[in-house]
Amino acid sequence: MGLENDEALQWLQGNGWKVRVAGTKVRVHADIIGARAFTLGRIWQTATRVDPDADSYNPDLVYVNFVLTGHLVIQGTGGATRKVAAPQFYTHSARRPVSVSSVAPHSCLFIAIPREHLAELPWVESQAPGPFVTTGAFRRVFIAAANASLDTQIGEQQVGFAFWRRGLEELLLAALTEARVLEDVKTRSQKGLHLARAHLLIEENYRDADFSTRELARALNISISQLHRIFAAEGKAAGAAIRARRVDRARSLLSMSENSRSELLGITQESGFRSVRTMRRLLREDLAERSSGEA
Repeated sequence: MGLENDEALQWLQGNGWKVRVAGTKVRVHADIIGARAFTLGRIWQTATRVDPDADSYNPDLVYVNFVLTGHLVIQGTGGATRKVAAPQFYTHSARRPVSVSSVAPHSCLFIAIPREHLAELPWVESQAPGPFVTTGAFRRVFIAAANASLDTQIGEQQVGFAFWRRGLEELLLAALTEARVLEDVKTRSQKGLHLARAHLLIEENYRDADFSTRELARALNISISQLHRIFAAEGKAAGAAIRARRVDRARSLLSMSENSRSELLGITQESGFRSVRTMRRLLREDLAERSSGEA
């Protein structure tokens, strides 16, 4: 797919990015294989700055972006700017969005997979956006397999799609096990280790309505006050982080439902809420907060 100017801007915006053009024109060439909880793609584009539109992200996915040619400058929320060049990669998600800018054409290969599939590699999201680097054999195998898949235009309706997807995700995980963190991102304090572990525990347990900050602190073997100090680095309370994950899950499920009474009860339980009323109240509060942030 090749697009220019207004069509390119509309496509980028439709895929969750607010775009600022760095040159007189913008051109995009992209190949995408998409499913409800999985995306594989490669993209070449001219100089732009793109900012995340978190509402367009699937909140259950984590994106891993390998730079193939050229270089980018990335910036996480409130973080420093960092250069990312091949063979480096960066990560982002609705939980940890990132702005990306470039002054020259560049290309990337990206894959989005469910957060739960990265449970054994919590650093992929906890240290986002990176940059990270892997130059081992598994990276080359993953890139080759991904490019071959995009060249052959595999579709979700094909027999064997689920097995292909699983195999590609396993190749990605193999490549990530060889990765290392770059520059000042290398230094991880004890608080950083606890925070990464806390997010993993939230991901594993938020569907349990009895899971609270008390259970989280107990699992980390720290006090409640220590837990609050750890999350203070993110500017969010631990309890708010648990509620936010439940709200993200509920919003994602509601977007695919018909809002029948039986579905609402199921979504309430699946998202870790005790009642439909509580779920609706927190969804309204989250929407109001998002709206005030955009005003």
